Amino acid sequence: MELSIEVIASLPNVLVRTGLSAWVAEHLDATPEDRAALAARLQGVIDAASDAEIDQLRDTFTRAGDDWRLHLADPLAQRITRTYMSAVVSPWAIEGREHLESFLASPARRRMVVCNHLSYTDTQVTDVVLSLAGLDGVAGRLVAIAGPKVYTDPWRRMASIALNTRKTAQSSTVASEQDALTSRELAAVALETLAECGRLMDEGYIVLLYPEGTRARERRLQPFLRAAARYLLIEGVEVLPLGQVGGERIFPVDATIMYREPATLVFGEAFTPREHGAKTAALAECHRRLALLLPETHQPVEGAARVT
Repeated sequence: MELSIEVIASLPNVLVRTGLSAWVAEHLDATPEDRAALAARLQGVIDAASDAEIDQLRDTFTRAGDDWRLHLADPLAQRITRTYMSAVVSPWAIEGREHLESFLASPARRRMVVCNHLSYTDTQVTDVVLSLAGLDGVAGRLVAIAGPKVYTDPWRRMASIALNTRKTAQSSTVASEQDALTSRELAAVALETLAECGRLMDEGYIVLLYPEGTRARERRLQPFLRAAARYLLIEGVEVLPLGQVGGERIFPVDATIMYREPATLVFGEAFTPREHGAKTAALAECHRRLALLLPETHQPVEGAARVT
C-alpha cells in the first residue's frame, strides 16, 4: 500500500485505525503469516489509543521536519514503532552496560552519545534495544541530531516522529535533500542547534550525534566531519562512545523494507573531549575510541584519516 505524506496526513481517524497497522507491517521482510501476526499486535496498540491520541499522531506526522527545531516523540507513534522494531531486531544485545551506567551516574550535567552511522534506522535500533533492556528512561532522554532526509519520506517520517529529534542543516559536503541555504543561513542554523543542545542537556536530555554526517555504505567507520567538533566542545559536555552493529542489515542503504536481523550496542568508557585538545584533536580522539568498539568488519580502513 503506497501512501504519500499528504495522504497519511489527511486520513480520517477510522482509516488510521483500520489501515495503519497493515501499512507498518508491510515494511518487514517476512512471510504473510508473520506479517499478519505483526499487524495484529500493532492493531492492538492502535485499538487501545484514544481519538485524541490519533489526532495528535496525525498532527505530529504532518508537522514533522517543518522547521529547524526540536521535534519531541509522539507517544502513540513511539508505542507503534517499538512494537514493530521489537519484531525486527532479533536477537539483540548490549555490551559495556557498566559504562552506560557510570555515564548516567556521573556528576556531569551535559551528556552526549556519539555513534557510528550505518542506516536510517540507527536511532530506532538504539531506542528499541534500550527499551527491551529495561532502559526506557534512557531511551526517552535521547535527542538525535537529524538532517532533513529523515523527514522527507513517509516511512522515515513515521520512524522520526517516534523519536526525539533536533532537525539541523547538514554540511554542504553531505547534504542532498535540503533546500539550498546561504553560508550565513547555514551558520545561523548551526549556531542555534548548538545553543539548543546545551539547553536540552541542561534539562536532562542526552544528545545523540552521528559525526560521520552520512551513512557508511561499506559498514566501516568513516572520518568524522570537522564541523562535528563544535558539538564535542560544548562547555561541560561528557561523551559516551557507542558502537552499533546491525542497522546496515536491518535497513540497508537504498532498501524500502526492513529485515529481521540481530543488533548489538557496545558502549565504551565516557570521556571529556576538552581534555584531549581543541577541535580536531578532540574529534580524532572520539573517532579512535569509537573505532575500538567496532568489529574488524566495521573498523576504519587502516591509515585512513579520522577527521575530514
